[in-house]
Amino acid sequence: MNFFDKILKKLYLNNFFKTSVYLIKLISFFNKNINSKLVFYNFFKKRKTNYSQPLLIEMYDPKVFIFDVDINTEEIKKKIYNYQSLNKFDAYKDAGHVNTYQSEHNLHLENEFIEVSNYLQNFININISHYYNYEKILIKKMWFVITKELGRIQKHSHFDSDLSGVLYLQVNERNTNVNDGLKVYNPNKKLKVYKYSSNKSSFSISLIKDKFFIFKPKVNNLIIFNSYLEHSVDNFDNVVFDRISLPIDMHFIN
Repeated sequence: MNFFDKILKKLYLNNFFKTSVYLIKLISFFNKNINSKLVFYNFFKKRKTNYSQPLLIEMYDPKVFIFDVDINTEEIKKKIYNYQSLNKFDAYKDAGHVNTYQSEHNLHLENEFIEVSNYLQNFININISHYYNYEKILIKKMWFVITKELGRIQKHSHFDSDLSGVLYLQVNERNTNVNDGLKVYNPNKKLKVYKYSSNKSSFSISLIKDKFFIFKPKVNNLIIFNSYLEHSVDNFDNVVFDRISLPIDMHFIN
């Protein structure tokens, strides 16, 4: 870690996110490479949250958690296809995404989806809260996404949450295109991926040093990652097949 990075990290650990962003923008006039750090610090600036230092230490290095959950995905899919607002106005259709439909983001408050919301929230708290100093994790948004043939989701991050995740309900597991899947960007090349093994009741951990990590999901997969990580979905599969997922946004509460 160079001297400038040390200054930025010290500002970050003291919740001086706005100062960090201004400093990066100033330095970027002389060194354009520094702009890669802007997404990270700008995220915390926009969050407008006063985090504890122990939590900031754990959030500094990005993590991805992957599970295979024991949940009835068929039952959830039935609820989605029977959802009263299905195929009504999609407020997110102008976000640049292609051939996708998103529901409202308040499904965790709907009676049909409270059970799965509670299950996911409990599961996440039990399995990953200790990686964040046992901070309680609360689901603040949940929605479903139906991706049609050749559907894609543009690169973005979730500025109003701390952790984001996706439960996969239906995917084409025969799709062999190596570029298709959830692409999680890794600008600092220090992404840690924790993959849970139910047989061993433990995580295998790998360090990703590439520019991005492509996750090719299977049904019942649950992936959780820091909301500041930019991500996108590439899908060049021309099979007529609804890809159905249940994304969630979460935040830490005291």
